[in-house]
Parts: sequence; structure tokens; C-alpha cells
Amino acid sequence: MKTTLKSSIKTTNSEAEAERRVFERRRSQLMRRYAGQYVAIVGGRVVDHGKDDEALAARMFRKIGDAPFYIGRVERIPTIYEVPSPEVAS
Repeated sequence: MKTTLKSSIKTTNSEAEAERRVFERRRSQLMRRYAGQYVAIVGGRVVDHGKDDEALAARMFRKIGDAPFYIGRVERIPTIYEVPSPEVAS
């Protein structure tokens, strides 16, 4: 069973990565329609969008459960967030 779980996680990660690549390839097209919004991509298609990423994620989990999907903010220059490690002392 452990092998099946690892295989399932690897498949899920590669599927999510494929959706991210779709997002990157279509960024300029997405800018025309969804600029400043978050889009959810499943199967290479935008299936939902909105200004609140948490609300969008909640809708996606209700719609498709644990199936892989990608949510990205549509912006010309991607925002990069730095999150400190919990091991780093303040």
C-alpha cells in the first residue's frame, strides 16, 4: 500500500504541475479576461475564477474534491512571497 500512496502522490504532483504549465503558457490570454483575479485550472481549462484565492479554493474542493487543480493569480509579473521557516528564531 505504501508504494500505491507514493505513486498516487507523484501522479497528483505531476498533474498539478501540468496545470501550472498551462497557466504559464496562457498568461497573456488570461490577462485579457482575468487580470488581477485568481483562476482555477483543471484539465487545461479555466473552470472558475475570483478575487479571493481562499474562497476560490473552497469552491474548487466542493466541486472536485481532492482531484489536482492549480490556482494562480493572473498578473504580468508574478508575485513571490517569502515565508520564514518555523525553525528560524525571531
